[in-house]
Amino acid sequence: MKLLSSAPRVALFSALTAVLAGCGQASAVKTPAIAQMTIPLCVNEQCAVLDQTGALRVGPDNDYAQIYTQPFTNAFIFARGDYWNLASGDGKQVLRADLTDEVFTLTPGLFGFVRDGKVGVMDEQGKEVQPAIYDNVFVGGNDQFIVAEVGELRGFLTPTGEKISEPVFDSMYVRDDFAKRGNWVLAERDGQSWGYNLQTKVLRKLDFDTIVSAADGQLVVSREGTAGQGLANAAGDVVIALGKDWLGTPGGGLVAFRDGYDQPCGYLDYQGKVVIAAQYQSCESFGKAGGMVQLPRTEQDRGKAGMIDRSGKWLIEPEYDSVGDAGLGLMGMSGHRDGFNHIGKLQNAFLATYGVVDLDQGKVVLAPTYQQVGVLTAKRFAFTELKSPRKTVSMMGMPTETATVGLMDEQGKVLIKPEQFIGLTLLPDGEHLLASEGSTSDAPRALYNLDGKLLVPAKWQDVQVDTARGAIFGYRVEGNGDDAVRTLRALYRLDGSVVFDTNTLPCGAEQVVDGKGQVLWPKDAQAHCPAPEPVAAAS
Repeated sequence: MKLLSSAPRVALFSALTAVLAGCGQASAVKTPAIAQMTIPLCVNEQCAVLDQTGALRVGPDNDYAQIYTQPFTNAFIFARGDYWNLASGDGKQVLRADLTDEVFTLTPGLFGFVRDGKVGVMDEQGKEVQPAIYDNVFVGGNDQFIVAEVGELRGFLTPTGEKISEPVFDSMYVRDDFAKRGNWVLAERDGQSWGYNLQTKVLRKLDFDTIVSAADGQLVVSREGTAGQGLANAAGDVVIALGKDWLGTPGGGLVAFRDGYDQPCGYLDYQGKVVIAAQYQSCESFGKAGGMVQLPRTEQDRGKAGMIDRSGKWLIEPEYDSVGDAGLGLMGMSGHRDGFNHIGKLQNAFLATYGVVDLDQGKVVLAPTYQQVGVLTAKRFAFTELKSPRKTVSMMGMPTETATVGLMDEQGKVLIKPEQFIGLTLLPDGEHLLASEGSTSDAPRALYNLDGKLLVPAKWQDVQVDTARGAIFGYRVEGNGDDAVRTLRALYRLDGSVVFDTNTLPCGAEQVVDGKGQVLWPKDAQAHCPAPEPVAAAS
């Protein structure tokens, strides 16, 4: 039996999964050629090796016990006997024999291996990047660093495997969107807070242990046992001492503040000087032109919201009933977006509609006419309308009805109709959108460009864009959370054209086809259909 083999960490002959992550910026002029690759693929418990054109380099009639299903440059890892070995891309030469009896994927191009019960790091040529001296290694963040463990202590490695620190930290944040934390990874050692900056590669002691928010090169921070919040700069130096009851998300050189829970809010500069006195019910982040504030409640109404400049002068008169973050997630409008806020107007006691205001330009971009709206880029917005179809999805294990979302530009032109997907996510390259049909990791997802062009239909549960290789990979995901199993199933060019794809027959057998739909293997997929369950004889 031949099974695919990839992350998470697995021993030989166990059920294995496949992972490839990576993304860059796609060319807007000409679709680049796919880089040279060898791509192991397993279907119907048979494994073969394809190249970047979809041609078979090693057919499924090989004598390997297993093939590790991770795209390589011009090699692949296979199992024979009790060990994993490295073969040339055509399978004709064993480049390195008896590498390890256990292998698992780390960051792109790096693998964990085991020797004498200890774990090390090697590249795709089998070269040891870190010797087998750790108890465990695994990826932190979004392929942003590698965690090395010895006992209960953790250390840092870079994404390419270089050592940053020995395993000396008692605790470490490893699962987070670190871009929202100013690219700082926080750790603790002997009661002292430390931080590693993913951009500057600086590891240093810090005077705070929590980053509440980060924007405009500033961090809103706090520390256990110390009351209030403070402000730190991008280097991690505290510039406004901890003690403010509340600080907003920084922006435009200012940060909102409140001296007490029931006190009005105003704005400080990044040195702690009051620029706009505390006089508002709520204060949002500033942009280049201004910031949205809400007036205090009165006996007549809850207080209207508008935009002020740095002198406190109204740029947009207060006429809106709500204002807040401009992101749009599965739970509704939430998530900070630099330079934007949502604005809302009550239509009646039970209904409000929403739009978007641009804080850098000081103007309303989208009037508040949508059921929900969120900023993806400066010129692309996710939205739902009152008439948008609704779908039932699983939310925290419970069925929940939610509206479908679409995509529009800043003129309100619809690029993707709100009828199929319940979420749109901008990928890190800033050029592609992942559109999800459900809320769980095993829900189908499609890939679009920012013009709303469909590149990959909602056939696979995960789609990874690798512009460095000029490739898009489609993965099947079965299960959720830590139990999810990901297997590579398709390869596309950056324009969405198919290199190879995998189809599933009604009986469950699979068949790999090329970009023209011609069968690569197996020729007779019906022969791989599972045998029917025996029917019990009637008593």
